[in-house]
Amino acid sequence: MRRSVVLGLAVVVVLGFGVAYKQGLLPAWVDGQVASSGPPASGRGGGTGKAGARNMVPSVTVATAETGNLPVRRSTIGWINSVSSTTVTTQQQGVVTTIAVANGADVKAGDLLVQLDDRAAKATLARDKAALARDQATVVSTKADLKRAQDLVARQVDSAQQLDQAVAAAASAAAVVQLDQANIDADQVVVDDMHITAPHDGRLGAFAITVGSLVQPGTTVVVLTDMDNLEANFTVSDADVGLLRQSLSAGNVPVRVSPSNPPTAAVSGQKAGGDPAQATPAAAAEPAPVPAAQATVDFIDSNINSGSGTMAVRAAVPNRNREFWPGQAVKVEIDLGSHSDVVLVPTVAVQPGQNGSNVFVVKPDQTIDVRQVQLAGIVGDRAGIVSGLEAGDKVVTEGQLSLANGMKVTVRDGKPAAAGAAPANEAPKTDAPQKKSGMPEQVSGSEAKL
Repeated sequence: MRRSVVLGLAVVVVLGFGVAYKQGLLPAWVDGQVASSGPPASGRGGGTGKAGARNMVPSVTVATAETGNLPVRRSTIGWINSVSSTTVTTQQQGVVTTIAVANGADVKAGDLLVQLDDRAAKATLARDKAALARDQATVVSTKADLKRAQDLVARQVDSAQQLDQAVAAAASAAAVVQLDQANIDADQVVVDDMHITAPHDGRLGAFAITVGSLVQPGTTVVVLTDMDNLEANFTVSDADVGLLRQSLSAGNVPVRVSPSNPPTAAVSGQKAGGDPAQATPAAAAEPAPVPAAQATVDFIDSNINSGSGTMAVRAAVPNRNREFWPGQAVKVEIDLGSHSDVVLVPTVAVQPGQNGSNVFVVKPDQTIDVRQVQLAGIVGDRAGIVSGLEAGDKVVTEGQLSLANGMKVTVRDGKPAAAGAAPANEAPKTDAPQKKSGMPEQVSGSEAKL
């Protein structure tokens, strides 16, 4: 009984769908897409007509392939280090009496940083200077005695023994004077060490001592870092070591260094790298993009790391405007030569395929030719192709997702449509969901050139 009821209900549902379809109440599916739900335009058997068929032709944006040079560019991550980063320490024991500058201050070589209690050192220096004056007077006396002894011996009034004693006394007094001068020099070093100064230009960190503390020789005072002369440390693959050496032998190897995490917001009225305290109170504004710093390779390591298969490289980075900070992670782009006379196309024109990279070429008869290409490399928005494409070919830069080999297409204008106006080759809107290509918007013009 139940089977009969279920079978009867199924028959009723099928008959209902059939009646609704014949009356045009349900949409018809044509080639996997929803067609118009209205009655046929004309002729037997329905259909969308020739106008509907034309609207089903995909529209694409193209660019013209050109011949040019493409740099051999490698991108990696590096780290910023300072050329001179010094831990300033004490050389003498003493009590801190003055800290002359603030934490984080910019100083020049020779500027006073910390003053230790130097009273005992100065007293020792004064004592040794007095001893020098006394011994210099003794030298004068012994020289006079020597001269008299020489005269007496010449007149045979005195013995040679007296002359020898006078010579020895004069030499001893002169040696004592030299000893006094050495003591004074040592005392002056101690006095100077009580004045802790900057060994080079740079920016201070935080002081590790306070006024009144007793410091011992070797105590860390502060870290001084040269912020104007930095270096980027990174690595290159062992496969690129030969190219790097050839580039170095030919001249300077250019390197572009930029922050790996550029700022996403900035305070209005504050310059990049400036003091936040000097910023004007205002709402957050969009920051200006930080340009890449131009650097040059000044060192390559003598060995390749067998574990990682890389070699350490260093590039000198000027930092007058304080765009970078020691310890910061940066993006590094290094040029190792160039590919000459390769076919250049926009990067978006190159699509991954099962057997490599493909490009969609629009032939003169407006049909698609799918070509497998060999890439020389990709640099930014340009891709270099060494085989599979020729200069002058029209490559698709937008709309590749729905294309196939031999398919008929129309080339559309890349300019945005005017407000309220629909493009001439745009298909009528339906309630069915439309598939998007997912490709980025191209520049204006139906044939955007590189």
